[in-house]
Amino acid sequence: MKYYHVDVFSKVPMSGNGLTVVFHDGQQSDKDLISITKELNQFESIFLYPMENGMFQARIFTVQEELTFAGHPILGAGAVIHKLFYADDRAIDIPLSLGERSILIHSESAGQHFEVKMNQGAATFVSTIGSAEHLRIAESLNLSLDDIDKNYPIETVSMGLPYLLVPVNKNIEKCRISRSDFELFLSGFGAKFVYVYDTSTLHCRTWDNDGAVEDVATGSAAGPLCAYLVKNGRATQGDTITLHQGSYVGRSSVIKGCVDSRNEVIIMGDVAFFAMGTIFV
Repeated sequence: MKYYHVDVFSKVPMSGNGLTVVFHDGQQSDKDLISITKELNQFESIFLYPMENGMFQARIFTVQEELTFAGHPILGAGAVIHKLFYADDRAIDIPLSLGERSILIHSESAGQHFEVKMNQGAATFVSTIGSAEHLRIAESLNLSLDDIDKNYPIETVSMGLPYLLVPVNKNIEKCRISRSDFELFLSGFGAKFVYVYDTSTLHCRTWDNDGAVEDVATGSAAGPLCAYLVKNGRATQGDTITLHQGSYVGRSSVIKGCVDSRNEVIIMGDVAFFAMGTIFV
């Protein structure tokens, strides 16, 4: 199987969020796909299958499980498809099927990198968390109640993966997951993962639920946050919202998004190519 290693949310390789895009030959089990993702040593890998009904078919895996949705794998896959199949076109729209979901990717060649954007659709606002729970949430993230910015709500918002969005006004650098049952804890708020953001700088952080790995840049969380920021008056429809992530792991990344007039979220990012290879198993 051929694979391509790209870096998403960066104009240059060896920055941003690394991703492997694998052209799957149909021979491996789901367990094998997780093992391949672990071997490739990226937070996520996206596996592409032959086109059906005019759409590229895709599946996304972390080192632990298959995801129903993720942002940076879709953007990275769009750049790879553009480079391999539509190299003569400066700009191209690419239809992608991910499970039951259809996604339209727009990719533009920009010299040494690609500029890719996707429509994530309208956000689902799952729940607003009452103030009685704020201390428990703060402590689960190694923060104090004073670190939570009370000008903004703590909410669970989803674009396919539900994130608990936690606004902080200081000490984001101290943030970490500090309880062993964090995934179960989040499920009590209808969330799968947490996304902490500084309300003044829009710097964001998230981790796997064991707290072992911090994600470099998270498109599936950026979409909910953009929708949340518009809903709560931090931005308006049509504004380009610039989020920052990854500096605490030495991989500074820039994610851009906006909420359009239909209340749908557009997420944008640069994609740089790093390597290609062959998987022999």
